[in-house]
Amino acid sequence: MKNCVPIIEVNEENFYDVLFAMKSAIADSSFVAIDCELTGLGDRRKLNYPEIDLRYKYTAEIAKSFAIISVGLSCFTCTSVSDVEVGEENGEAERLRSQDYIVQTFNILTLCSDDFSVEVKAHKFLLSHGFDFNELYAKGHQYYRGCDQEGCDTPSIRELFSTILEHRKPLIIHNGLVDLMFLYQSFYSDLPKKPESFAADLEDMFPHGVYDTKYICEFHESLPATYLEYLYKKMQLKNALRRRTGDWHVRVQFPPYPQNLKNIDWQPYQDVLLYNSGTDDDGLDICENFALHGWCPNLNKCANSHDINKIVQCLQPTIYDEGDGYRTTTTFVGSLTQIISHATSKHENTPQLVRKTRNENGTEAAGPPAKKNKVLRKNTVETKTTNGVHIEPKEKQSEDIQGAGGHTAGFDAFMTGFLFATHVANHGTMTSKDDLFSANNLGLAEHVNKIYLMGKNFPFLIRTGTYASMSHNHITKISKIRNELQPEGNSLT
Repeated sequence: MKNCVPIIEVNEENFYDVLFAMKSAIADSSFVAIDCELTGLGDRRKLNYPEIDLRYKYTAEIAKSFAIISVGLSCFTCTSVSDVEVGEENGEAERLRSQDYIVQTFNILTLCSDDFSVEVKAHKFLLSHGFDFNELYAKGHQYYRGCDQEGCDTPSIRELFSTILEHRKPLIIHNGLVDLMFLYQSFYSDLPKKPESFAADLEDMFPHGVYDTKYICEFHESLPATYLEYLYKKMQLKNALRRRTGDWHVRVQFPPYPQNLKNIDWQPYQDVLLYNSGTDDDGLDICENFALHGWCPNLNKCANSHDINKIVQCLQPTIYDEGDGYRTTTTFVGSLTQIISHATSKHENTPQLVRKTRNENGTEAAGPPAKKNKVLRKNTVETKTTNGVHIEPKEKQSEDIQGAGGHTAGFDAFMTGFLFATHVANHGTMTSKDDLFSANNLGLAEHVNKIYLMGKNFPFLIRTGTYASMSHNHITKISKIRNELQPEGNSLT
């Protein structure tokens, strides 16, 4: 079947068989998008401390207490950049401006070998959404936290994370401060005591930059909502429109995996493009809270619609029509005017404090029918209150798990990567697939190394400050990675 993203499911049983493919995908990629699932986030109020030093200190504590149970890795490799005139319509040639990618996505089940905490609400929430803890304990790929341990030289996810650093790939995250801290503590080294040292370490670890799509959409786009699923689907519609009008757009393809290949989860990713208001409308008023934030306190008891495709198209001036075109958005049941009005006033009158992010597509793939996702996402929603059941990782410090989309970490990583790719295309400054994916070449100097901070109108800056220096653990580790792993044959970009 077309319209599906193939996601390779990786666990302890097949990790060593898939490791080379994952390392090759990273080495050949233009950029890598990552997403994590966590066993909990602790006290949400502490995660949002006004003082950044205290916020960092508490987040470091939870990174040492809770665990990553799933890592999504999506590798985007630019295969061509086209700017040509093709065909003729009414005597005029059409212009094709596209940036084409081949995408390989992995969902890695991970089990911390150290003791770790699990929040009850998070545990129940994951269970209710199909997460199999028995499979986690039986097949999770084991890892330990903190610094490297002597005698532990077997291939592991730590080696996979080091491959990203070895090849100096740009890292793409969504609302990702918490994710970055968990990744550092879980697969790299003990976190530095001060946020300034952490920022300095990250700048050296990722010399070609870290991009937070939550920050980009909050601070550089005018959008009524910024939770991932909404953003992903909105960008799919925008990408399709840009393709039709001859503007720069993204085209995505996937490796031709056999449809019956074991351990592949086929996830549909073009639902919003296929949505038909005439046949698919549920006839309900739109839930305003869900539309703007990606979650609803009433959960399944809500009498209004949580249909994300309907919501995205309601907030869209035009929508894609599969019959070769666009049409004006049809009127849906619900107070759409009120929603748009609320969203507009909220965007104008409120600092970039409270919104969510997470969604957009535009791809082409083949694959078998999609099955129900097994793992619940953590970047699903953004929460401004503390009643949410945040079980997901990341800096989703405010993203509650009661929200949009029950996808795997792998699919969320794909959505995050696609969102970034469309942002690159919209800038239209990349002229060749061989261009280095640096902030200057992409026209994103104002977007790089800035991580979204919940409740703040400024980002966490990844940089080496005047009075900050890199941590000793990092200096030792990165030297080992770049001196010892480099001979494996892949040149640095």
